[in-house]
Amino acid sequence: MTQRDPYEMPPGLVVPPAYHSTLRKRLAEVGTASSATNCLIAQARAEGLVEALETVTHGISPVYIERLYLLIEQATTARLLELERLQ
Repeated sequence: MTQRDPYEMPPGLVVPPAYHSTLRKRLAEVGTASSATNCLIAQARAEGLVEALETVTHGISPVYIERLYLLIEQATTARLLELERLQ
């Protein structure tokens, strides 16, 4: 059984390759942040990228934009909970 990549984009979402790889990188930064502050900074960077994507590409459905925001929020929540347990 293969494990799902936690930084994979929502199925069906097609974005320019540069955005795809950068979004995955930003999600990975959230997931590996060394502190709550760094996690929140990484979250803001990821959300900023989604805002840019939302602004410059008018062909992406608002449903996918919302799914990206939820993906970032879930990654942030998971990492903050993990950091809290490590303290």
